[in-house]
Amino acid sequence: MSVYAFGPFILDTAGRRLTRDGQRMAVPGKAWQILLMLAEAGGRLVSHDTFRARLWPNIVVEDRTLTVHMSTLRKALGDGSASLIETVSREGYRLAAPVRVLPEAGAQAEGALPIATAKTLAVRPFSTPELAEADRYLGVGIADAVTTALSGVAGVTISPVDAVDDLAGARSLGVEHLLEGSVQRSAERLRVEVRLIEVASGRTEWSERFDQAPMDPSALQDAIAARVATSLPQSSADQDVQSYRPRAAEAYFLQLEARAHLKPFTRLPLIKALTLFEQALAIDPDYAMAHAGLASTYLLMASTAMLRPLQVDEAMPMARRHAQRAIALDEGLAEAWAALGRVKMEYDWDWDGAEADLAHAVALNASSVEALGTYGQFLSAMGRHDEAIDAMEQAQRLDPRSVETLQHLAIVYWMAGHAEQALEAVGESLKILPASTRAHYGRMMILDQLGRRDEAMAERLTTLRGLAVAEGLAEHVEGLARTKGWREAMIVWIGLLERTNRWEGAAQQCMAAGESSRALDALEHCVKARTTYLCFTAQNPYFRPLHNNPRFQDILRALKLDVRT
Repeated sequence: MSVYAFGPFILDTAGRRLTRDGQRMAVPGKAWQILLMLAEAGGRLVSHDTFRARLWPNIVVEDRTLTVHMSTLRKALGDGSASLIETVSREGYRLAAPVRVLPEAGAQAEGALPIATAKTLAVRPFSTPELAEADRYLGVGIADAVTTALSGVAGVTISPVDAVDDLAGARSLGVEHLLEGSVQRSAERLRVEVRLIEVASGRTEWSERFDQAPMDPSALQDAIAARVATSLPQSSADQDVQSYRPRAAEAYFLQLEARAHLKPFTRLPLIKALTLFEQALAIDPDYAMAHAGLASTYLLMASTAMLRPLQVDEAMPMARRHAQRAIALDEGLAEAWAALGRVKMEYDWDWDGAEADLAHAVALNASSVEALGTYGQFLSAMGRHDEAIDAMEQAQRLDPRSVETLQHLAIVYWMAGHAEQALEAVGESLKILPASTRAHYGRMMILDQLGRRDEAMAERLTTLRGLAVAEGLAEHVEGLARTKGWREAMIVWIGLLERTNRWEGAAQQCMAAGESSRALDALEHCVKARTTYLCFTAQNPYFRPLHNNPRFQDILRALKLDVRT
């Protein structure tokens, strides 16, 4: 293990730590390996073939995959990286700065500044007391748009809208600044009053009114973000905030309203969101944010967790198309890269392409709970459990009240063999949303796999009572368990899962019931249907007894996971 110094950077391989002028830098997965190879080469050229042989042994990847990872590395290194890493056309890359090997790891601290931490900001939904009901989405929408505009500012970590309710919540989350405000709207004018609060003291650092007439809401959003960026001590005052401006104000309002409909994670609002995004693009076909939002919408419509309002072979190509269009219009849009990575992970089973795009999304916006969460799931599916837990815990720290993040954190813990921590995470999600059928279903799965049948049955009955398609079935299953035994109750339950196309759940419950052949039948159906959570097949604790089964090996080959396990 060595410590390398080049330019303003010190790379400590043993501690897997990169610092720039004493400030720790976050470098994801493959980008870290690329930087290590460049440092080890000491300024010599590292060819494309060398990168491919070391990063993807025995796997053929497209040239673009290396290019995306290199772009992720440059983004992570920040300003000046273009001159630090030299591109040799058609050959490879090398470090342009002299590379020194420091005598020992402890030398990193000599003469270096203490590692700095990013300033943290929480943004509350802006209040809308004077707005009509139809315009209330602006409170969440504009606050959320400001966080997106701030996402590219170095030195600032942003908790998402809804992460805190008030000053006390901000203190409990450990953030240093809180942004809150109110929105007023008339036919010709949009006005937002905003104040920035220092959380520790409760002192208002500044309060300002932002006014646009004639109405230009995206300019107003950018002005608020710029004012915030220059007020935070760790932010770089000379950096421009991200700007996502459509051609017309109406398109901006439509895409904000569409995003408000994505938040409930239910079918009818999702369909409404689809319509609103399409209306925004009818006004401005080159609106990158609307394309990215539409990609996210199609991904949800293809999800088996949503019971697929749209067939996967229709929804996923549309998600890809709109993500690629968003990237073509604005290659710095993290949401679009994350959406494209999810398509590759959940539909293409292109694991290297998925890693490239998801890591790039995190590098573009390290405050994106969605990007971190999806990247964490990918890492878990690849068996990189420590990295997966780090990513998911970072997402959970940013937004500890996100039920979906807690439930995905539970999956990652479970895949890593930390079942009790998984149960704790699900329990935390139930404190926030006690009626969550998904959470009770998740607890049931973990408890069954642990052999805790009575507890699992209680969760199963709660799940059944929450399913509209299972009216009266909870009582029937409960009666069977009491009179004929657990196994008879399980057979009825598994039949329901199969009839309602919950094939991944059916496969796991078949394993719990000792029906391995039926479990394999269900998994083969999952492969044909390209169900959402197939990426976890190789890591799922239920399926470990099947790893030497020829049919299971065929399933892993179909998923291109056989070389990953």
